[in-house]
Amino acid sequence: MREDIERLLDRGEHIKLAVAGDVSIHGQFEQNWLIATDRRLLRLACNGDGEPDIVEIPLSEATAIEKRGTAHSGVVEVRTDNGTVPLFRCTGATSREIDSALPELQKLIENNGATELRLRRPRRARREARCEKCGQPIPYWSGVCLRCVDKRRLTLRMLARVKPYWAWAALSFALMLGITLADLAPPYLTKILIDRVIPQFDVRLLAIIVGAIFAVSTVSALIGVVRGCLVAWLGQKIIYDLRKDLYGHLQELSVSFYDVKQTGWIMDRVTRDTGNLERFLAEGLQEALRDGLTLLLIGVILFFMNWRLALLTLLPTPILAVLTMWFIEKMHVVFHRAWRKRSRLTSLLADVIPGVRVVRSFAQERQEIRRFDERSREFMEANVRAGMMAAKFFPSVGLLTMVGYLIIWGYGGYQAMHPHSAVTVGTLVAFIEYLWMFYHPLQNLSRMSHRLQHAVTSAQRVFEVLDMVPEVVNRPGARPLPNIKGRVEFRNVTFSYEPGRPVLKNVSFVAEPGEMIGLVGPSGAGKSTTINLLCRFYDVDEGQILIDGVDIRDIELESYRSQLGVVLQEPFLFSGTVAENIAYGNPDASIYDIIRAAKAANAHQFIMTLPDAYDTMVGERGLRLSGGERQRISIARAILKDPRILILDEATSSVDTETERDIREAMERLIANRTTFAIAHRLSTLKNASRLIVLDNGEMVEEGTHEELLEKGGLFKKLVDMQSELAKIVAVGG
Repeated sequence: MREDIERLLDRGEHIKLAVAGDVSIHGQFEQNWLIATDRRLLRLACNGDGEPDIVEIPLSEATAIEKRGTAHSGVVEVRTDNGTVPLFRCTGATSREIDSALPELQKLIENNGATELRLRRPRRARREARCEKCGQPIPYWSGVCLRCVDKRRLTLRMLARVKPYWAWAALSFALMLGITLADLAPPYLTKILIDRVIPQFDVRLLAIIVGAIFAVSTVSALIGVVRGCLVAWLGQKIIYDLRKDLYGHLQELSVSFYDVKQTGWIMDRVTRDTGNLERFLAEGLQEALRDGLTLLLIGVILFFMNWRLALLTLLPTPILAVLTMWFIEKMHVVFHRAWRKRSRLTSLLADVIPGVRVVRSFAQERQEIRRFDERSREFMEANVRAGMMAAKFFPSVGLLTMVGYLIIWGYGGYQAMHPHSAVTVGTLVAFIEYLWMFYHPLQNLSRMSHRLQHAVTSAQRVFEVLDMVPEVVNRPGARPLPNIKGRVEFRNVTFSYEPGRPVLKNVSFVAEPGEMIGLVGPSGAGKSTTINLLCRFYDVDEGQILIDGVDIRDIELESYRSQLGVVLQEPFLFSGTVAENIAYGNPDASIYDIIRAAKAANAHQFIMTLPDAYDTMVGERGLRLSGGERQRISIARAILKDPRILILDEATSSVDTETERDIREAMERLIANRTTFAIAHRLSTLKNASRLIVLDNGEMVEEGTHEELLEKGGLFKKLVDMQSELAKIVAVGG
């Protein structure tokens, strides 16, 4: 696309501004660009045949440029003397780009191209910094290259997880050392048996040797049982602590983290990645130490028995070591790629399975099957690449080990044929047994690369989460505020999700204790953002939010949020009983308190008709209940919590009229003597609000009672009239 743009420019023509888009002017998905040069405005897109589709307007013919539509979507139109030309369609991905670019484009038109503007690129391209070492993208949320991270430091940090249990780990290692020493005894005893016992017909020594072999084997088995139990406990305890720390840290991370992370991505780290670490820290690490120690001891024994034969026997070892190092390096890249594909597959499952009703209702089963097939194929291909590398590596290792056996049989057998040679038949047999014991741990160490790469990659992914710093934290010196009265003040609040693009702009208002404040405005005006800031899911960029005159950033988060109650448009219920969901905000509540809250929420009657009443399981996300039933349970949950500040976010927008009446009665009880903030889909439901605050494009444009705002004839009246007209159309259509 860049080449297409540059090819279109005339000699001496310069790009002033460029914004990437993903939808055509007719609403079809396509890659396109809105380009402003010092001579003209262009829209450049690619047709299916690869030929560029161009619309251009000379700056000399343009008089103005504006966006028509909502805050999140619309069409950019250019006015000329001959009429209006639609030039570019905005979506949620490009709307903010366009909003911030429009003033500069207007200046460009007014100055006929003489204004200096900065070149704009797609938002993703600006975010995506690249590593100076490998050139790979650096995720904007971590700030480090996950490929070039210090693996040595990562491994040491992983091993630090064993430190609290060092005594148990040391005992496990000591037991493993005892097993290793016991396993090394039989081959040497066999040598004595062949070279001394059998030729000399020494029955007494035969009994001693056989008894010794049986004894060391029995001791090895018993120690193995004890160590196996210890390792099982130790591994689970280490990972229990890690998983608990990881989940606890996830609870501390800000909402912005969950805005960019999918459920499957998070679940993969809490379950599968911690499981990989458990297998490595508890068993794999000690097995590697055991294999290394075994190699060292066997090497010493072989050289003690016959140093010439030992040198020849170990000739393939350096080649095996180099081959193993190469394999480890290659497999790290392959495994990392495969696990990324698995995360994409898990994320798709976590996204689609809870929304199966939407999939069925829109008949998108085939589309979802195609999406799953695509990601599953990517995962399969990544695993095939890993399997093919392993298929080439392990047979090569087997071939090299066979060379060692051939050397023993060839050279050692030839030496054993001579009567006065230092290589006896017993020595030859012992060498064969020790060589089996030597190459087996060597192959284990090469196979350990699989487990090591799994562990390092998993540690990288787990610590990646643990290293993320919450954006919203308690300030130094923050104090609890146990009994708030409920006076809320927004003082010159400005906030943006992304730098330079404010969603709220200098918003100021006061809600006195016990008042009900309605938040009104078109889609994208900033209503939900206001609620998010009040809940302190995000911190303001400028200004303050005060509770009883105290900045909420100076109040301990737990103390503050414990006095907030929220009833959402789509109430979220946890998998559990009805009683557990009502008591979620107050787990110590008695069943009598739960029933009183349910009665106040007009929920008791329908709960008693359920199969097990308050002990009925509601299913995942409460899907066994209707929308109105879930809503009344969420209201009961808020009533039982008894908050001082209440937030109602479109709480009655998705229920029928009869259910809405029951919910309204419950909400009237709920809001009594509480400071309440309400967002309502139907503006008529806010008639009883103390005041309404009207937001538009992040700014507070009107404030007053329902009647006062209607009399003003401003934006609020326009919104009410639009809803009235829509209601009439629906009534006629019905």
